Amino acid sequence: MSQKRKNVLLILSDQQRLDTISAYQDCPSVHYTDHICRTPNIDRLCEEGMKFERAFTSSAICAPSRASIMTGLYAHKHGVIDNFTCIRDGVPLLGDLMRDAGYYCGYAGKWHVDPVRGPEDCGFHGKPFMGYAFPGSEVFPHLIFDQPPDNKPNYYEEYLKENGFEGIDVSHGFLGNNPALQIQEMYCKHEGPVESTIEYFVAHEAMEEIDRAAESDQPFFIWANFWGPHSPSIVPEPYFSMYDPATIPEHPSYKEDFSDKPYGYYLTEKMWGLGDYGWPGFADICAKYYGHCTFLDDMVGLIIDKLKEKGLYEDTVIIYGADHGDCLGAHKLIEKGCFAFEEIYHVPLIVRGLGTQDCKDFVYLHELMPTILDIAGTTAPKPVDGQSLLPLLTGQNEHNGRTEVYGEFHDHFYHTRQRLVQDGKYWLTFNESERGELYDLEKDPFQLRNLCYDPAYSAIKQEYMNKLGAWMNETSDPDRVWFHRIKDFY
Repeated sequence: MSQKRKNVLLILSDQQRLDTISAYQDCPSVHYTDHICRTPNIDRLCEEGMKFERAFTSSAICAPSRASIMTGLYAHKHGVIDNFTCIRDGVPLLGDLMRDAGYYCGYAGKWHVDPVRGPEDCGFHGKPFMGYAFPGSEVFPHLIFDQPPDNKPNYYEEYLKENGFEGIDVSHGFLGNNPALQIQEMYCKHEGPVESTIEYFVAHEAMEEIDRAAESDQPFFIWANFWGPHSPSIVPEPYFSMYDPATIPEHPSYKEDFSDKPYGYYLTEKMWGLGDYGWPGFADICAKYYGHCTFLDDMVGLIIDKLKEKGLYEDTVIIYGADHGDCLGAHKLIEKGCFAFEEIYHVPLIVRGLGTQDCKDFVYLHELMPTILDIAGTTAPKPVDGQSLLPLLTGQNEHNGRTEVYGEFHDHFYHTRQRLVQDGKYWLTFNESERGELYDLEKDPFQLRNLCYDPAYSAIKQEYMNKLGAWMNETSDPDRVWFHRIKDFY
């Protein structure tokens, strides 16, 4: 008799910085921790499973990162290079492949993988939220942020009506002081019970998918996507007031002056209009963001309880991760964009239900695609970028042999291609139309001193430019033509 195949539950948060998972706060690879944010349910997954201490997204923008999970490819290969482009036709998709392998595939929450093809077009049963699709837009009367789902109905709005939560609103909305950007709050207080929130809705939908899967005779793959803690962080009490801003220490890179950084970094900081508030203002944003992270943790706890109630917990591999991080005051910046820093590329990745020994190897978030297929007993189509993590998870391999990771940026707010390579010792960023960046991570883990044009580091710069050029050639990166034409005098 063949061995029963494991279920897979993938829970993805949106824009969650690594150090907000308290189980990560003592990892040597995590340079900044303040030991404040609490995530007991996710921590328990770490205790029972494996946390990857050096997991990186290959593109720190929402849709490119999510499309990479769906395809196992770098963004310049699958085609989603910003939040509005589509996956190229003919690229194999994880949902389709898992369905073909005999799995029930369910989806809950934020989509943001492809602006045209929804979950059901990619192998999943689930309610589509197409476009940017923030479900509170045009639902909460006092929410300024206006990016509702492109499709109708808005299933979150329907959920509120069905459960007697009509008229729910937000208060205490906070924006920056740039008069040209009075369109997106950093945070708001949700004036309603927990059960009326967006994140509870995601947990509710995920639990309904678990119920459906339990009724079938198939193993399941369920992908649940939260909208938070991405701004606007909209959270109810007690989470809104859970953390005291005065107890949050200043991030070591908040002293950034942008004097040796690309000019676009300075422009991005000015665009958000948060600089005049100083660190106390960022600490206030951090406090609400931390409350959002603890709120998400409680929602994870609800989903885990559902698995246990159904007797599925021990038969399910649970994966928790984030599509990318958030500067959250690092370098005086917020969110993500055309700036290549540790805080947005280094992501949490936790797997419970296989191995229990934490992994220090470099891994990519998009390697979840071949990993999940491997768990299902099928193989990823060739080629994919990367390899299955299953040998690391089961102890079959002690190491994966990877010595560095690469990243890419194309477009968010403004268009400019950016590529990076880093190995824990040095971090090189190629900004195709701006100055380059080189950081000595052992001496300067917060990437404050740019050494790219320091003669003492010319040999190091050349070494890492060679690494980056070789990767661009190997992956047929369209930016390689420009890179190779200017690399000798960049």
